[in-house]
Amino acid sequence: MPKIQAFRGLRYNLAQVGELSDVVAPPYDVIDPALQQQLYDTSPYGFVRLELTKVQTSDSDPLKQYERAATLFRQWIRDGVLQYEPDPAIYVYHQVFDLAGTTITRRGFLSRIKLARFGEGNIFPHESTHPKAKEDRLRLTRACKANLSPVFGLYPDAENAAQNLLDGYIADKAALEAHDHLGVTHRLWPVTNQGLIAQVANLIEDKPMFVADGHHRYETACDYRDEIVAAN
Repeated sequence: MPKIQAFRGLRYNLAQVGELSDVVAPPYDVIDPALQQQLYDTSPYGFVRLELTKVQTSDSDPLKQYERAATLFRQWIRDGVLQYEPDPAIYVYHQVFDLAGTTITRRGFLSRIKLARFGEGNIFPHESTHPKAKEDRLRLTRACKANLSPVFGLYPDAENAAQNLLDGYIADKAALEAHDHLGVTHRLWPVTNQGLIAQVANLIEDKPMFVADGHHRYETACDYRDEIVAAN
């Protein structure tokens, strides 16, 4: 698995937005028009307004919706709706949901990862991508100059060594918690302990990662990286 690093994430300022459950949104490609409107109506700070900005009838330029997302993104940072983490962190992330009468907890973490195109490193796809979807995500990334949605990856760790280290560290710490439109509970803990982060990075450095969801977002990140390199 390519190297991972901590990063200074942007997080909602709950003093301004209220309930975190009111502003969360799923990835763009599972949001239909009805859900998009529902999420828009729930809060003026809903993340859907960045992740999947509405197209307006007055938009004569196809790039207008992305420019609108970028303007709102910058405004939220300027107004303190979104705030940077004080220190670089990785984020322990749990999803809790019911399946056939059994409560399941899916455990993972969010981090920065060094990009490598499929076929050039230890990150592997399981499905093909489509140019139209990648162009959409690239336009949004160019406009906002930010990665707005993570990629979901799986890696082999039979003993759960990396995850157990992280979960042990946050066991006595309060989580940020949100409930989505499907009833899934999402819990998040920032971890800024650099020694622990280094341990986790070392444990998974030589493992492969398989993209479970987010192939278009991952390839878009590679394309955007190459554009930035070429421009500089």
